[in-house]
Amino acid sequence: MKKSISFRLFFTVLWRGICQVFRFLGKFFGYKDGSSYAKVLWRVSATCLTVLLALFTGCFLYAFTTEVVIPKWISPSLNPEWESQRISNYVVFQKDYWSRKTRVYNEATGKVLLKDADWIVTSEDHDSLAVFAKDGKRGYINRFTGEIAIPAIYTRAWVFSEGLAAVEKDGELLFIDHLGDIVIDKGFEVHCSMPAYAFHDGYCLVKNPVNGNIGLIDRKGEWKLQPEYLDIRNLDSVWVVETVDGQEAVFDKSLNVILPFSDAEYYATGEAIVATLSDHTVRKYDFRGKLIEPFCINDVEQMTYETGQLHYAETNEDDSDGEYGGTVNPVNVLATAKCFRYQAEYGWYGLMTPDGRVVTPPSYEYIRAIGADVYLCGDGHGNNILLDGKGNRVQ
Repeated sequence: MKKSISFRLFFTVLWRGICQVFRFLGKFFGYKDGSSYAKVLWRVSATCLTVLLALFTGCFLYAFTTEVVIPKWISPSLNPEWESQRISNYVVFQKDYWSRKTRVYNEATGKVLLKDADWIVTSEDHDSLAVFAKDGKRGYINRFTGEIAIPAIYTRAWVFSEGLAAVEKDGELLFIDHLGDIVIDKGFEVHCSMPAYAFHDGYCLVKNPVNGNIGLIDRKGEWKLQPEYLDIRNLDSVWVVETVDGQEAVFDKSLNVILPFSDAEYYATGEAIVATLSDHTVRKYDFRGKLIEPFCINDVEQMTYETGQLHYAETNEDDSDGEYGGTVNPVNVLATAKCFRYQAEYGWYGLMTPDGRVVTPPSYEYIRAIGADVYLCGDGHGNNILLDGKGNRVQ
């Protein structure tokens, strides 16, 4: 039967072994059991061992206290390590690294304005109210004074935009003003995939919770674009609207049509509206819908091809012994092809003559010269064709 070894038995055996060692060493200094000399030697040894044990215990307790107890439990309560998120000039939202405690703090007055908030988010248009979360609810705080402006009574809440903010209460989507009064109550529901509700140029995106289609409401909550579109994007003071079948149109701030629905993708810059058509060509329009550039090119490159002629070039290569030696290798001579490769939509290419005449539309995902005026073109569907410099197919 296997016998278990207790903690007490282990240290008893260990102590007796140490005593045997001391007895063996003591014999060299005249040690004999029962003599007065032996008693003195044992007392000195016991005292030394006790002092060493006390020193070891003290060092261990000191290290544990300074490295663990003080930094983890005592120091955070006495000297919290606050990480600050600035809300305004003097008001900050702070979180302690160790205790995870939070507070809204006024650096000018040294006053704690709010404790134990989960997070605070300010609006991009610098509204005076910021949304905060606490105990699973949402409310609003004045980011300049740090005072609670609207209590945390909402299930979800979004930042203020153009003087209004969307909130969810009892499963309903509402819009409130800075006093917390309900301005829009039209029976809207929050859609699960809607990241935010914000007004831009007087309109807000709202999704139909049944089918996920999207529309625009005004500041009175009236539909200005019915929720029947796949996507609506606000781009530099214009609205890009996409239907469920993939067609897009561009509307101005008043929702007047600038560019009608077509098989194109639109984006806006500070100077123009850029349209990428289904054949991968790119056009530019002004903000009144007038065509200003019918064919935009993003890049033009020369192409080279292998001539089949070889010349021998010496290269310095590291051999197995770590020494460099000259090696002569055959290299295929390259020549420049007649046509250029241009790029319209990113990743789509066509052929162009040296004088800038377009030979083919940008219908190929890659073009490679294989001869002086012969080109291997990939059409994006796994098919490759050979074209000459006039765009004719080479049999």
